[in-house]
This record gives sequence, structure tokens and C-alpha cells, in this order.
Amino acid sequence: MAKRNKKNLKREKKLIVPQASCELTHFHIPMIMVKYSIAICFILVILMTGFFLNYRQVVSAAHANKDELEFLRKNNNDQIGKIEQLVQDTNRLQSDMERLNSLDVELRRILANDNGTSTSRAGLTRPSENYTDRGRTQIQQDINTIHSTVNDLQVAIKEREQSLIELKEELLKKQAQLGARPSIWPAVGEVTSRFGWRGAPTGRGSDYHPGIDIANHIGTPIVATANGTVIFSDWYSGYGKLIQIDHGNGIVTLYGHNSQILVHDGQVVKRGELIAYLGNTGYSTGPHVHYEIRVDGTAVNPANFLN
Repeated sequence: MAKRNKKNLKREKKLIVPQASCELTHFHIPMIMVKYSIAICFILVILMTGFFLNYRQVVSAAHANKDELEFLRKNNNDQIGKIEQLVQDTNRLQSDMERLNSLDVELRRILANDNGTSTSRAGLTRPSENYTDRGRTQIQQDINTIHSTVNDLQVAIKEREQSLIELKEELLKKQAQLGARPSIWPAVGEVTSRFGWRGAPTGRGSDYHPGIDIANHIGTPIVATANGTVIFSDWYSGYGKLIQIDHGNGIVTLYGHNSQILVHDGQVVKRGELIAYLGNTGYSTGPHVHYEIRVDGTAVNPANFLN
């Protein structure tokens, strides 16, 4: 009995709590629950780590996409600006072509050659100049339109160049014809004898005068009446000191009775160039220049050429 009482006293000592207000609670956690908890925590750590790494990758990709998008936007704006500039340049080029077309037609009209223009001005369409906020497909369509217009302009330019070359040749030919036409007076003075039949200078009968006589003081300048080549410059019978100039197209001019000759055979002369001085050589009744125009060897009235 005494030993049992001692055990009870020991037990009672273990159960005595200094403060009556505190209660002792005993929990029993199974070992499997602890293992599950640790496993769940480990899985959560792995998931959080994966989420964090994935988040960083997503954020990095988003920044990269943002930079790329900004680059593409800037590049797209630059392309739009270049396209707009190309449109303006193309429109200016087409305007220049239209002015060239008008000039070509006007020049040919002046030359009485209206049918000479072969370049077609049809089919050249101006591209649109509005490229703001366009989509990629629309921009590509506009670029294709510009390329098509540029190709048309390139073809038109080649045709216009050929047309202008032909026009230049026609103008040079016309200029040569005009320059070779003896249309100015050879000397200043008074016309004392005209072309055609006249009373003979000797006072006996009449004779045929193949040119006109222009009287003035000896030494008066005599000029070539058109561009040409000197084919004779010497004394010739009744003409005295004579100059003959071939102007092409069968036209030859003669200047007779000179006091001094200033050109030589084979010399190329221009309209208005000094070639001799007026005189009284050969068969002459006074100081004058005998001026004569021959077409295909036949003397014609100089009045038909003189301005």
C-alpha cells in the first residue's frame, strides 16, 4: 500500500500545474502526415521556383518583343516616309514628262510636223500620296503601283528621248536650211539695176540682167548672204574680181566687180561674214557689187530671197 501511494504521489506530482488557469493540450501528429507536409512544401518550392523563372522569361520576352515592335514601328514609319517621298518624286517626274510632251507637240506644230510625235502619254497613272496609318498589304499595293508607274515613265522617257533626238535633227536640218538661205543684203547701197530685162548700159538695145546691182563707194564692205563654202575667188571676165559661194541644196551666190577679195577657195563662211570690198572691176559703169543667185545653175530673182 505504501509503494502504491508513492507511485500515485509521483503521478500526481507530474500532473500538477502551477497555475490553475493554464490547461495542457496534447496533440498527436501521425508520421505520414509529416512526410506529406514536407513533400507538399518541396513541391510548392519547386512550383514557385518554376513560376518565378517562367515569369522572368516572360518578362524578358515581353521586353524583347516591345523593343522589336518599337524597331518595326520606326522602320515602318521610315518606309512610309520614303514611299511618300517617292510618290512626290514620281509625280514631279510625270509632270515634267507632261511638260516635255507639250513642248514636243508645240515644236512640231511650229515645224509643221504634227504627226511626228509617236510617244503615247496614256496609261500613266499618278499613285496616291496618302500613306498615313496604312496596313502592310495596302502599303505593298501602293509600292506596286509606284513601281508600275515608274516603269511606265521609264518607257515614256526612252520614247520621248528618241522623239526629241529626231526633233533635234529636224531643227538642225531646218536651221541649216535657214542658214544656207541667202536672205540678207550683201552690201549697203542703192539698187541701180534690178533682175530681168533692162536697157543695155551702153544705151543700145536691151539685155537680160541675171542679178541686181547695188551701188556705193569703193571699199564698202560686202558680206556673205548665207552660210556656205567658197568655190571661186578670182578674176572672171566681165565680172572682174568675182566670188562664188555654194550654200548647198543647189543654191550658189555670186559677188562681182569687187575691189578686194578677202576669202579663198574652199573657205567656209557664215552669214554676215566679211568677204570682199565693193569695187569697179571688170565690165562696170561705176562702183557697185553685182549680186546674183543661182538655183541648180539657173539665175533667179534675188528679191525672192531678200528680207
